[in-house]
Parts: sequence; C-alpha cells; structure tokens
Amino acid sequence: MQLLFEDGLLLSTIEICYKGKSKLLSRVAIDSGASHSFINIDSVQEIGIYFENGDSLVRHYGIGGVEYSFMKKLDYVKIGEKTFPNVHIDFGTLQGFNIQGLIGLDILKSGEFVLDLKHLKLLTH
Repeated sequence: MQLLFEDGLLLSTIEICYKGKSKLLSRVAIDSGASHSFINIDSVQEIGIYFENGDSLVRHYGIGGVEYSFMKKLDYVKIGEKTFPNVHIDFGTLQGFNIQGLIGLDILKSGEFVLDLKHLKLLTH
C-alpha cells in the first residue's frame, strides 16, 4: 500500500465499518509510537459513532499531557488488502492536526506490517 509523506507524517487510507455503515478515511497517520489506534470523532459521526453510556473510557498519555477518549468495537478496519474484524478502536478529538486518526501498534503488530521507508509503502506478509 502506497503511503503519503506530508508535514513529517506518513499518511495512509483506511476503511472502517460500524454497525454496517462504512467510511473511508484518507488522512490516517502511521504511528509506531502509539500503542493503540485512534480516530478523530469529527471524521466518523456521520456513520453513527459517538459516545454512549456504557462505552469504555480510555486515558492517553503523551507529550501534550493526558487526554481522554472512548472505545468502540468496529465491524472491521481495512488497511490495504488486510481486514481486521471486530476491532476495538479509541475515538476522541485530535486538535491542531490535519489528520483523521492514527494507526498504532495494536493494528500494525497484529497485521504483521512492514514499513518500507525507502519506497513509502506499508507491506503485508
């Protein structure tokens, strides 16, 4: 899968599906420093993703301090030719960044992806 290198970030396109409704996200950063994948809530509200009673709350630590998000179980996440069914993803706000989310180690490791920085590609086995 070809990646885009923009503003110092490696950007990918992913597809997510929640309760049968899918959405293509075209500005998702590959972030091997993030333990969990994260999607900006503003990018997915149209397919019915929003905080509801009973959703798990997640605390994130980073350079900017502590942030909170909520977790939803998606029907699937698709990256390139790989589909990950029944994936738990964190949702919240990403202020100050022109991206729709982060693909973290939870998906990168489980998908056994290889990052080819010379050719800006995300490869699968």
